[in-house]
Amino acid sequence: MPYRHLLALALPFSIVLSAGAAEWSAQARSEFVQQCVAGAPTGYQEAKLKAYCDCAADKVSAEFSESELQAMTRQSPMDPAMQQRLQKASGSCATKLSS
Repeated sequence: MPYRHLLALALPFSIVLSAGAAEWSAQARSEFVQQCVAGAPTGYQEAKLKAYCDCAADKVSAEFSESELQAMTRQSPMDPAMQQRLQKASGSCATKLSS
């Protein structure tokens, strides 16, 4: 996947979450998106990054609980099963970068 490096953006920002899956506060979601955009590699338009990060926040929050996200941030390297779930959850968002 050409945008695989962007999938990793979700991991460092999971700490800002204060609730479980589908229960992220508006502030936590906003912080996730802002940090996702700020932490992205150069070369992408900000509007496209924001669209990607908005999409990723929706997909990741629906797939992962807070405790799972926190566990991922502590893993180095990340558990392959968790990495696969993360890629699957946010993979459909990559189209936001090319549209």
